[in-house]
Amino acid sequence: MKHKIIYIFVCLGWVQYSNGQTLETYLAEAEKNSSEILAEQLQYESALEKVNEVGSLPNTQLGIGVFAQAVETRVGPQRARFSASQQIPWFGMLGAKKEQAKLLAVAKESEIEFLRRQLRLNVKVAYYNLYSLQQKHRITQQHIAILDTYEKLALNELENNRTDMVDVLHIKMKKNTLQQQFQEISEDMQSKKVQFNLLLNRPIANEVLLLDSLQIQEASWFTNKETIENNPKLQQLNAQEIALQQSELVAKKEGNPTFGFGLDYVLVAERSGISLPDNGKDIIMPMVTVSIPIFNNKHIAKQKQLQLQQEAIVQTRTTVKNQLLIAYEQAKNKLKNAAESIKTQNENIAQANQAKEVILAAYQTGTMDFEQLLSLDELALNFELQKVNDINTSLTNSAILEFLIAK
Repeated sequence: MKHKIIYIFVCLGWVQYSNGQTLETYLAEAEKNSSEILAEQLQYESALEKVNEVGSLPNTQLGIGVFAQAVETRVGPQRARFSASQQIPWFGMLGAKKEQAKLLAVAKESEIEFLRRQLRLNVKVAYYNLYSLQQKHRITQQHIAILDTYEKLALNELENNRTDMVDVLHIKMKKNTLQQQFQEISEDMQSKKVQFNLLLNRPIANEVLLLDSLQIQEASWFTNKETIENNPKLQQLNAQEIALQQSELVAKKEGNPTFGFGLDYVLVAERSGISLPDNGKDIIMPMVTVSIPIFNNKHIAKQKQLQLQQEAIVQTRTTVKNQLLIAYEQAKNKLKNAAESIKTQNENIAQANQAKEVILAAYQTGTMDFEQLLSLDELALNFELQKVNDINTSLTNSAILEFLIAK
């Protein structure tokens, strides 16, 4: 009987499978299907087109006018006037505006990278939650099978008058509780799979395949927190600050004069009944204009606004960096604590199994202490479930650290 029970425990132990789908595959699919990233990518491409827009000269002004009453001149009456003019901004203005648009596009690019990292983090956390539920599902199922074995042993003992019905009923109640937990975990898994598919922007009925074992990273792998400067949120703020500096330069140049070049062509009819030199000769009049911003207060005010915005960006960057560093310290601490807890749970599980083996070994020479056996099995179950929670904590906080400091 002892060997039979031990064989059952071995068959119900941790088993590693090769089926499942890697997390990287789901991450690639999520990025490919993300409508949010696609929308930001289109806005980025639109920002790049803005460079060509601001780098172009203003529209050429063309005009035509017909005199309602002919204006008589010495050489004949004026019939119509044609004009063309072109405004030219101050030297370097177009180049400054193009650089400003490029820097704004760079800031948008950093925003896309941040969204990509955020999506990867969300997918990882969702995958790890599903993985944890899968492990709890398997562990609970194993312990239900163990209770089935205990129930058969208890019924056998009851037939031989070596125990009473209370032990049998106690085992049944424990098994009913576990079956309820098993059902709740199953339903939770189905709900989480639907959420996972929605996160990947694919049909909710798609199957989600999970690996049966995942590698846990150690806290020592995330020691270089200086690379937090590479976080796209900080890079975005840096790009925005540089763009504001360029905008300030543009505002200064807008306070300079602008030039205009044009040409007027007046159509003149010949005077009849008289002979004059240049009779009916058309008029050609080149023009140069200068727009002088005498009232320059609006440009000065705009420069002040941009300077204040730069100062705000500096303060915001300090706040964001501190928040990222706080998140880094919290995640690293949780990762260390989870690693220690996993070691403790492994020891507790081993000791609980040893204690159960002692009770089962004593069964050969005496009666089975079902109450103590059930207590030990419940302890082992709690230790195994806590270990799953610790593994989930470790995996999740590793993903958070990668989100914070990955290059």
